[in-house]
Amino acid sequence: MDAAIILAGGRSRRSGRQHKACRRMPSDGRNWVDRQVDILRQAGFAPVYLVTGYRPRRILACLHRRAMKRHNFRVRRGPFSTLQMGLHNLSGSALVVQVDTTLPPVPWLRRLRRIAHARNIAAVSPIDRWCSGGHPLMVSQSWLQSLCAVPVDAADARLDRQLGYLSAAEHIRLPWNHFLRYSRLNTRREWCSARRKLRSIL
Repeated sequence: MDAAIILAGGRSRRSGRQHKACRRMPSDGRNWVDRQVDILRQAGFAPVYLVTGYRPRRILACLHRRAMKRHNFRVRRGPFSTLQMGLHNLSGSALVVQVDTTLPPVPWLRRLRRIAHARNIAAVSPIDRWCSGGHPLMVSQSWLQSLCAVPVDAADARLDRQLGYLSAAEHIRLPWNHFLRYSRLNTRREWCSARRKLRSIL
């Protein structure tokens, strides 16, 4: 089985007292992180790990789904350390998801898995019509071991830098016209906008 890693190590300071992953989606009543876990399980990912860092109690208090929990005690060393904590000691490929990433539909996630296993590649990720994007990211077992070996204090201890070292044949980028990224989701206006867009593709 391929694991799924939900990265939730950030402070989420601008979202107020409530963590952004705890905001509820009006379409079905679930909160953001519960919905992520449900979709990942429907797509066949198991186990699903939730990796926390700063202020973990806020997000754990709103998690109502079965998920493995990992805590990054080195979170002050940067977000790459949270990624390494999530990938540590995995026995297969993994899907890496930021906690505020809008997940593609289940069939599309299954497609990511099939491509990752059908070819000898390091990573698979979606891109939008402007050729930008990066999450969710399907990582092969061999490459995730390489990521875990990168010194956390190195200048290139960043996921984008490590992806930049891969050739086009090693990192497959799949166009998806409905790919949506919500990198902020901190104010009520941003959440309302995201909800409207999300309802349009569900």
